[in-house]
Amino acid sequence: MIRLAKEFDAEAIIGIRKEIILSKTTSKFFVSSPNEIPSNVNKEREKIRKSFEKSNLYIVFEVEGNVVGFLVFNRYEHERLKHAGSLGMGIREEYTNQGIGTKLIEFLFSWAKKQKSIEKICLEVVSVNERAIKVYRRLGFVEEGRQKNQIKYEDGSYGDDILMAYYLN
Repeated sequence: MIRLAKEFDAEAIIGIRKEIILSKTTSKFFVSSPNEIPSNVNKEREKIRKSFEKSNLYIVFEVEGNVVGFLVFNRYEHERLKHAGSLGMGIREEYTNQGIGTKLIEFLFSWAKKQKSIEKICLEVVSVNERAIKVYRRLGFVEEGRQKNQIKYEDGSYGDDILMAYYLN
């Protein structure tokens, strides 16, 4: 089930971020390193609260009452960029490959089409996250640019930061 995030979801959302950052298989999917694990629940609650005040979207995906994924879409604030915004998301590893990411993004598309001012949804994805890139392409996102070796991992390896966008019109 998809629903709007509530302040009480902050702890679960931080838990998902921690899980992804600390996992051996997904650690390289986020720009944050294991040394930068989010832990401030009050700060996350504030993000959720401000998201709605700014007419952004913050949603969670629940399975049997437990939050297993989230998606946040933030409109850009500069006047010349207000027609666009960026998305970020995370899903607990045990719930990946079940269509949850697709459902979250489809919810965003539906919501964004009702917001007459949104024309473009942007995202950044690390080049090693091939599973997510495949989903984004299947849903209609196109690559607009690539920052080579933008992310440097603790082991000395690099990842590109791929800039992708979906056009609503």
